[in-house]
Amino acid sequence: MGTIIKYGLKLLGILLPAGVLYAYAMFQGGFVSWFLFFSTLPIFLYMMLLFFYPMARIKIERNLSPVITETGSTIEVDITFKRPRLLPLYYCIIEDMFPDSVQYRDTKRKKFAHMASPDVLRENRRAKKVIFPWFKGTFSFKYQIDELPRGEHLFHQVRVVTGDFIGFIKREKTFDVENSVMVYPTERKLLLHKHAQSFEEGESSSYNRMVKNTMAVSGVREYVPGDRMSWIDWKATAKNNTMMTKEFEQEKSQDMYVLFNASEMDSYNWLTFEGAVEVAVSLIDSIKEESAQLFFASLGADRKVIPVHKNPMSKEQVKRYLTTVQPENHLPFGQMIKQETGNLPKGYMSMVITTDLSLELYETLLHLNRKSSRIVLFLVKSGSLVSGEEHQRLKYLKSSGVVINLLTEEILTKEKIEVNA
Repeated sequence: MGTIIKYGLKLLGILLPAGVLYAYAMFQGGFVSWFLFFSTLPIFLYMMLLFFYPMARIKIERNLSPVITETGSTIEVDITFKRPRLLPLYYCIIEDMFPDSVQYRDTKRKKFAHMASPDVLRENRRAKKVIFPWFKGTFSFKYQIDELPRGEHLFHQVRVVTGDFIGFIKREKTFDVENSVMVYPTERKLLLHKHAQSFEEGESSSYNRMVKNTMAVSGVREYVPGDRMSWIDWKATAKNNTMMTKEFEQEKSQDMYVLFNASEMDSYNWLTFEGAVEVAVSLIDSIKEESAQLFFASLGADRKVIPVHKNPMSKEQVKRYLTTVQPENHLPFGQMIKQETGNLPKGYMSMVITTDLSLELYETLLHLNRKSSRIVLFLVKSGSLVSGEEHQRLKYLKSSGVVINLLTEEILTKEKIEVNA
């Protein structure tokens, strides 16, 4: 009802002055009165035609290039405007309506310098262009969106505004134009240093390699501090002019289970979650060739378990899932780990990726440590936000044989991420 009244008043605002000027010319007569009427008549006619201009016949197209990219990249957007040439348009404002998912900048590894204050990266992005088309039936404009964040970004609408010379008549319409761009998380170079297994109860882990079946040599690799002298391949060392170590079958056949925390905590920090996603996708890429069986499990409102094989398709499946995952409120992560690992056979190596070390998760890891052959914890958090209680829990977990990786901004901003396993 309010819209009808508004349009009625606008129409009256056009007809009333034109009628007054016509009545003045009829009753007054003379050159001046009729000159005044006919000189303003084109303006009133244009305003009347613009008032009834068929905005619905305007066609808007949006093209994105590329539609699949990686975080921190730039895409080009091309918006094309097509209309019937029924009336010249003095001006046209075209505004592309951005989704909320692109309202912060991803500066790749540099962004982790702001883990303690992630809102610094937020930005109200807009794309608006003023064009003076006059009689043009088709025109377009291009712009770029740089430093794109992770996710599937859905563009839904384009807003078009036009009007007359004096701003009395203003026509506006929002057009539904569907496009999407998929932004994959960045795969970081992750260097995995393997710790030794503790073989006696109460013994802390050392930097020696895991016990291997020395009867089944599968290849050679570069020497890592902690390797036994008996594992050194002297022929390969002489040939490559660098210390080379024998690689054994057991080292390649460890069963692994990667557990990713996709539940939202009270202390949720979106930038630390982005760090956890990058660590997860990089870790899968680093260990997929070493494991006999590898499973990726995301535990949150939606439980997702993906078996990762050595073919590229399974890795792509994990990567696509991590592109769109967002934390949601659900059961505590520690409780979900208990449910997930309850039916696992003994001997699995569990790798836990989380942004928070709650008391329940701490107790769950201690319980799981008795069942798994090894537990590796990746805690992604700003160094200034790690509480004293969390430091104590990390210290006790480490003394209990859990391999600890505290990934702060200092580590994540480096070109290579070095972790222990």
